[in-house]
Amino acid sequence: MSNETGAHDPSAADYRATSPYEWGGKLFVALCALLAGCVQSDPAYLPVTLQPPYSTLPEAPAGATIEPGMPVKLNAQQQEAVIAGVRKWMKDPASVSFGLMSAARTRRGGIVVCGEVTGRNSAGVVAPMAPFIGMLTASPSSPEFVVVDIAADGGPRAELEALCRQSGIV
Repeated sequence: MSNETGAHDPSAADYRATSPYEWGGKLFVALCALLAGCVQSDPAYLPVTLQPPYSTLPEAPAGATIEPGMPVKLNAQQQEAVIAGVRKWMKDPASVSFGLMSAARTRRGGIVVCGEVTGRNSAGVVAPMAPFIGMLTASPSSPEFVVVDIAADGGPRAELEALCRQSGIV
């Protein structure tokens, strides 16, 4: 195709040679790519890592099972320890709110706690509830909560929920 000066204008020819369906398909693909970038998960929590001295503990042996504990009710001091422990891993600790929180005492006396937490993510948007699991340690008079994991979605969430069930927390 030629423009006003008689020179070939490939952009005009390419535009006319492309059907509206091709443009619609290209637009659809471009929008999907943009939306996929926007929808990526931005959880309200930071990646959880065990801190010393717990980070030096050996891995559980292959095939090890979790012995279910007996459900227990957390007292106010224990609940505060859990809240303080989880807040440390949140991106915006002031925005944190908790859902259900349940616990089970192991045969050795430890208390496993599972619950749900939400808060604002990096964009300032309140993220969906995410399950967490951890252990209350130290003496009953000064409990400390060690977060083992927080998982928003996918396989890690399913694994965390399975750990809670295996621990005796329904």
